[in-house]
Amino acid sequence: MAGPVQLAPGSLALVLCRLEAQKAAGGAEEPGGRAMFRAFRRANARCFWNARLARAASRLAFQGWLRRGVLLVQAPPACLQVLRDAWRRRALRPPRGFRIRAVGDVFPVQMNPIAQSQFIPLAEVLCCAISDMNAAQIVVTQESLLEHLMKHYPGRRVWHPIIQSFWMD
Repeated sequence: MAGPVQLAPGSLALVLCRLEAQKAAGGAEEPGGRAMFRAFRRANARCFWNARLARAASRLAFQGWLRRGVLLVQAPPACLQVLRDAWRRRALRPPRGFRIRAVGDVFPVQMNPIAQSQFIPLAEVLCCAISDMNAAQIVVTQESLLEHLMKHYPGRRVWHPIIQSFWMD
């Protein structure tokens, strides 16, 4: 069985909230995560007077967006340190119309993969194959089903005798 997989290593979370003026202006719909990420990166990449921050912002990668305004970003460790330092000095710039409420390190989330069986129940295989063929508007005959099974489930040389034993003329 495969060992644990780390998700989101080397990431920072930025908790963003709308400015009151933006809320009053009727901006009820929350923007998407990628748009927020681009706006955050753009705001900090424009800091030409702080070359380290501008360079670190340009190396950020979008990691994810959680409800309630949490932006997850990923970058090399040195770039993340520049962002932490900018936050401590109150120099980290939010996207327009937002403020940054908090910045923090995200500890890697660990995922334990679930092992799959080597075997697929025959009934499941046949039902899936017939369903796929019907969805593709392919007439299901013994020959077309056998061809579909050989194409989508390769390496199983036993299809022909199995299909023959189950096929009713």
